[in-house]
Amino acid sequence: MSLKTAVPPATAPDSGRMRATANLQLGSSLFGKLPLEIRDMIYSECWKVSGLKQHVFIRGSSLTHWPCTLASDEADERLEELQRMVQIQEVPPRSRTRALLLDEKWAARFSSPWYDHWCCEEDMKEKMFHNDGTYQGHPSHSRRTLFLPILLVCKRTYLEAHHSLYASVTLTFTDLAAAHACLALSPSTVASQLRSLAFSLVLPFDMLHQHHLRPSSAEPAGPWADICTTLSNLVRFAALRDVTIRLGLASNSAGNAYGLDGRKTGMVREINCQDLDVNAWGQVRERWVLSAVRGMLARRLVLQLPRTEPTQRPTWVRPHSYPENNGAESESVPFRRLERYAALPPMLFRKDGRVEPRMDAPRRPSAPLFSITIDDSSEGHWGQPDRSIAGDGVRGRIRVRTTGFRQTKRAMRKLVAGIKLN
Repeated sequence: MSLKTAVPPATAPDSGRMRATANLQLGSSLFGKLPLEIRDMIYSECWKVSGLKQHVFIRGSSLTHWPCTLASDEADERLEELQRMVQIQEVPPRSRTRALLLDEKWAARFSSPWYDHWCCEEDMKEKMFHNDGTYQGHPSHSRRTLFLPILLVCKRTYLEAHHSLYASVTLTFTDLAAAHACLALSPSTVASQLRSLAFSLVLPFDMLHQHHLRPSSAEPAGPWADICTTLSNLVRFAALRDVTIRLGLASNSAGNAYGLDGRKTGMVREINCQDLDVNAWGQVRERWVLSAVRGMLARRLVLQLPRTEPTQRPTWVRPHSYPENNGAESESVPFRRLERYAALPPMLFRKDGRVEPRMDAPRRPSAPLFSITIDDSSEGHWGQPDRSIAGDGVRGRIRVRTTGFRQTKRAMRKLVAGIKLN
């Protein structure tokens, strides 16, 4: 896979020239009456109401962004739905072929190219696409942000605010192509000022091991190793201080599994049965995969890997795996922190609208990959779960942020009323 997509690199204005020609704007309330410390607090509030976590992805031939609504400690609702489907559809407990019926909504969620951020993708498509699936070109009014309006007020506002913006916002990537276009193609502009990045990547087995298994150093290291090198350079030579990477395993036969296919909601990928065993995380050599992470990047990195039972790891893989927790064996983990998460089991999406999750692997009762209990008090239908479990939390945060956004926007209009265009 080549990450050299048709996305133009990001460019930044000439700060030196802007500083030499900027109007001091002393006649405005913002610059004439308020000290710099207060203005910095105002800028920070503008970034906060616009969303401090932003997804960056490729739309058409350019990069765009969308607020991330997923809380850091929020459980993946798809795991609960999978339990619910298994029990309600009465799948035999010892059956190896467990075909479950999915409706269109849950098929899109299980096959989302945004993975655990499927709720963010769902919210984005709801606001940016018409009912017939056509792109409407811009988000609805309630989802616009103050990032660009603040930077475009005047030259002095740009010079003061852009450092605060890049220091406050965490960019989240769910595919390597967007990360490469934003970070590697423009390392001396936007990327060099970022302080926090997050990645949620589901990559093929071969790509994860490519840099370690290549026959010579003259061979390409692969996209995964390339992005690790870019991040290492940003930590060493630029402002990057916090990096979170969540890794998962994709099927080699899942079509274009790199986030470049631009699939619409409802379309599901086709995974061959023979790939399910090969693409189990228990067979991944984690130390080989993470050998691409070196130096200062490792000390800044929070790494999230799928939780795997010891019985699911072949004997020849265990020496190449990290411990399941940060307990007594934490000295063998070179990263800032290692976290394990409950991942979805390998799935086969069939053309008839059914899904076959492979859940017959042995499980340890003391630490199951996901609980098998269901709250009987929930009134939600299995295909349309009770949104009070997780959905209202997301929607509630959106409503609160929208209200704060409008109040901040009105206040900023008053402050910049006296600013002259220059």
